[in-house]
Amino acid sequence: MTDYSGIVSKYEGQWAGRPRNVGEGVLFSYYGPDAQNVFISGDMNGWNSDASRLVRGRDDVWRAIFRLRRGRSCDYKFIVDGNWITDPNNPDLNPDTSGGANSVVYIGENGEVLHADNPERKKFTLEGRGISHTFFDSAKYKRRFNLFYILPPNYDDEIPPPVVICLNNYIKSQDIEKHCRKNGYLGIMPAPEIGGDFIRQGKLDIFAELLAFVKQEFRVDESRVYLTGMSNGGLEAFLVSMYYPDVLAASALVFGPYRLRNYKDAVKGMDRDALVRFLEGLDFPHRMLLNLGNLPVYISHGGADEAVPAADAAALDEILEKLGTRVKFNFYPNEGHTWMMVDDDLPHVFEWFENFKLEKYPKSVYYTAPFGVFKNRAYWTEFMPYELTRPVKVKAEVNGKKKLETAVENIKRVILRPSRGLIDTAQKPNIETGNDSAGVETDQGKNIITITY
Repeated sequence: MTDYSGIVSKYEGQWAGRPRNVGEGVLFSYYGPDAQNVFISGDMNGWNSDASRLVRGRDDVWRAIFRLRRGRSCDYKFIVDGNWITDPNNPDLNPDTSGGANSVVYIGENGEVLHADNPERKKFTLEGRGISHTFFDSAKYKRRFNLFYILPPNYDDEIPPPVVICLNNYIKSQDIEKHCRKNGYLGIMPAPEIGGDFIRQGKLDIFAELLAFVKQEFRVDESRVYLTGMSNGGLEAFLVSMYYPDVLAASALVFGPYRLRNYKDAVKGMDRDALVRFLEGLDFPHRMLLNLGNLPVYISHGGADEAVPAADAAALDEILEKLGTRVKFNFYPNEGHTWMMVDDDLPHVFEWFENFKLEKYPKSVYYTAPFGVFKNRAYWTEFMPYELTRPVKVKAEVNGKKKLETAVENIKRVILRPSRGLIDTAQKPNIETGNDSAGVETDQGKNIITITY
C-alpha cells in the first residue's frame, strides 16, 4: 500500500472533512492548528503508530492519501500529539475490542468511498455477509453471550461439516465467511467477552460449555473441531489449546501475545529433554506447553507488529519444534497488527486445518494443569486428583506393544483406555507406574487399565 502523504499540497485551502476520493487515492484530513504532530494508524498501515505522518498545510489542515483495497472496510484513528482519537469528521465508527471505537471507511468494488446511503454498504453488514446470530447461555456462570455463525453450503447434507471456532471479535475479519463457505466449514464466532472476561481470566471451563453448546445446536464432525484467534484471541486460542488439546484437531494462533519472548534465548540451545525439564519448572500456564505434543499448531506473525513482538511467536515455534509438535510458522516481515493481514493469512490457516483430524489415541500423553477442577481426562487417560486445588500431572507413554510407562503428580487413580492397536491388555504388557506401592488392575475385555496410587 502506497502512502501519498507527500503530494497533498494541491488540496490546501479545502476544508478538512470525512475521507473522500481524490485522483491519487483516498484523502484523509484533520484540522489541527495547535497540533505539533498528527499520525494516522489503522488497517492501511498495520496499526503502526509512527509509519504515516500527515502533512500540515498552510491552512492548518493535516492530510495524507492512501490507496485502499477495493471491496473492504478500513479501521483507523488519528494520533494527535500522542493522543489517539477518532476522526471528528467521519460519523462511521466500528467498535474496537477494548470497549471503544475506531473510525472506519468503506471502499466499494470500484474504489469509491461508500457513505451510509450507498446500497453497496449492505455487503458490509452481517446480513449482507450471510452471518447469522444466536445466543449462548452459560449455565455455570449464569450469563448470556452473543454468538455469530456461518453455515456452509453443504450444511444440510448427510455428512456433518467441520467447525472452526474463532475467538476475540473474529467477526471483524472480512474474509472468514468466504473461507468457511469455500472450504465447507461451520464458522462459530462467540462474543469477545468469553475471552476477555473468562478465558484470559483463567475460567477455561467456559470453552467446554461453549463447545458442548455448539455440538448440541449444530451438526458437527467431532473429529474436525478447529480453533483460531487473532491478537488477544490468539492468546485465548493458545490457552484453550493447552487446556483442551484432546478435543481439537488443530489450532491456528495468529498474532497472539503468548508472553514467551523472555524465554526465546534460554531455550535456543536446549535439546528436548532439557526443554522438558525447563518447562516443568515454569509457572502455569506456560508449564502447560508440554500438553501440546499431540496437537498440530499453526502460528503466524508480522515482523512490523507494534502491538505484540514477533519474538513471542518465534519462541513458541522453537519450543513446539523441539517438543516434536507438528507446527508451522508463517512469518510476514513487513506486516503489522491488522485484520487485513489476518485475511491474507486465512488461506494458509484453512490449508493447515485440512491436514488433520482429531488424534484420539496418541502414543504418548502428557497433561498438566494448575488444578484438577476443570478437567479430569485427556485423550485415553482419565484421572482423579487427591486435591482439586493443586496442580495435576499425568503422563502415559506406550513403548512397543507390551510396555506402558506412567508418571503422575497429585493423582490417586488413573484409568487408561488405550486402543488395542496401541497396547493390548490381553498380551499382559509391562506396566511401569514409577511407584512401588501402586496397584494395577486390568480389564482385558474392555482393554482398560486402572492404576491406584
